[in-house]
Amino acid sequence: MANISETDFTEKLLKLKSLVFQFDNSFEKEKTQLLNELITFGSFKQQSFQQFHQLLMAMIAYPSSKALLDMVTATMQKLVLQLEKNVSLQNKLIGTGLLHTAIECNFSYAKILYVTQKFPNQISIHSASSNTETQKSILKLLLPLVEYSKIFEGEKDLKHRIAQFHSSKTQTDLEWLLQLIQQSNLDVKTQAIIYNQLGIFIQWKVSDKEHSVSFLRGAALPIYYHTKPLDKKINLQDIIQQKLPTPVKLNDKDRERIIDAAKMTLFYLYRETEPFTNANKDDITLFQLDKGISIALFGSTIDKRYSLESYIGYLVFKNNIPASYGGGWIFGERSQFGINILESFRGGESGLIICELLRVYHQYFGATRFVVKPYQFGLHNPEAIKTGAFWFYYKLGFRPENEELRELALEEEKQKLINPNYKSAIATLKKYTKSNLALTLSETSYPNYDSEIVSQKITSHINTFFNDDRQKAIVVCFKQLKESLGIDKTWKPEDIEYAKQLAILFHIQPNSKAWQQKHKKNIQLLIQLKSAKTELPWVKHLQKFDAFWKYMNSI
Repeated sequence: MANISETDFTEKLLKLKSLVFQFDNSFEKEKTQLLNELITFGSFKQQSFQQFHQLLMAMIAYPSSKALLDMVTATMQKLVLQLEKNVSLQNKLIGTGLLHTAIECNFSYAKILYVTQKFPNQISIHSASSNTETQKSILKLLLPLVEYSKIFEGEKDLKHRIAQFHSSKTQTDLEWLLQLIQQSNLDVKTQAIIYNQLGIFIQWKVSDKEHSVSFLRGAALPIYYHTKPLDKKINLQDIIQQKLPTPVKLNDKDRERIIDAAKMTLFYLYRETEPFTNANKDDITLFQLDKGISIALFGSTIDKRYSLESYIGYLVFKNNIPASYGGGWIFGERSQFGINILESFRGGESGLIICELLRVYHQYFGATRFVVKPYQFGLHNPEAIKTGAFWFYYKLGFRPENEELRELALEEEKQKLINPNYKSAIATLKKYTKSNLALTLSETSYPNYDSEIVSQKITSHINTFFNDDRQKAIVVCFKQLKESLGIDKTWKPEDIEYAKQLAILFHIQPNSKAWQQKHKKNIQLLIQLKSAKTELPWVKHLQKFDAFWKYMNSI
């Protein structure tokens, strides 16, 4: 078949886009024909390549038959092969995560350690945003002082300054620097601070097919084939009440694959979330749900867990392909909630995905009140304003916590019922961002506290009671808690460190020592469960610790 023209390509691509979520036999035949024609296009530009790639990703996630899935997968292989032969196009697709393209970005110390170990002798320094004096000072701290001449020589950038000390071909300059930092006598926290101060931007050419954005997959669960139109009328209550299946049994290889999928998905988006970056292999839970949707939950390593809440991240897979990510910040029965749908999957099952997520967090963690912060629906987020994200949440049952804004939304809802074409003004959508949105699944939802407010009260207590002296606050408060609970050398170091954090909170009330002694066993358990294999027992214990929530009411 001869190559098609750019005009034909654009028309056929638009036609294919309109058919992605159509699933009967006649559509399958048309999809196959369009794929055969589109892949003959020989003049891809940046935008046309990305648009075609995104459609293929959506079609792989939403197949109507094995034959079509095989066809789309083969087309993806051919598309990537075209990219391999087109260096000019590769350079225009920097930062996409496509095979044969480059990544140039700044990441945290923990993330960089992960990717350099995953892809040895591939990732190097591109540049650094830190100034020359900062770079000299850090190298002075890390290198033998007798090398001062090269440390301070000239006004070189970091890459050229490091080149004076690094000549090995078995490791990159970035790997040499990371090794230098790790070999210092500094603790891991300080190592991270030093690395992050350098402001290093890395460069890497994606060369591992399975870890490229096109072929990145989670656990190998059975494929769901769509034979009916997508259900756009989603009823949250119906979904959330369906009994949750037991988690999928995972072996170490499964967990590693899921963690890789999460970390690399965000790597290509130039983003990080703490549960992904600090993923705890022992705290990965996978639920296989309806219609090829599976949800992986991520707890952090013990040293990175939050003190007042549990930050549990998630990655949603659609037929094993990463489709959405975010997290829940759980404190009692309240969960702050955030969601991001990956671009290839917008316009598909966004409503179903968020309902399934709420189902998981409600049934598995016992959350009965979900709170969405304003950024998710428009604050400093023009795209969310443009798409009317506020109404996406509103249709699911979320309502403004502010009473005046609830009344405004109710009036607008009436207008929408009268006129189906009614749309909120941009100014109105911006008004809604002055309040959180909340979904309450139970009128008796308890406890319901914002951990940020609790944190602010702790700060206020330190400032007023200890005259801003944080070290004194920890020493005094922990001494009291230690005596109340009988903390001794048999306690694990991580439990003692966590006890020091909670000690300030438990010192706020005037009769705090008596309260601590009265509820000794529950407080001990609260502290020691924070270092358990997973955070689920801590979440459940805190929800049932009624005296703790009464204490919250009193401070």
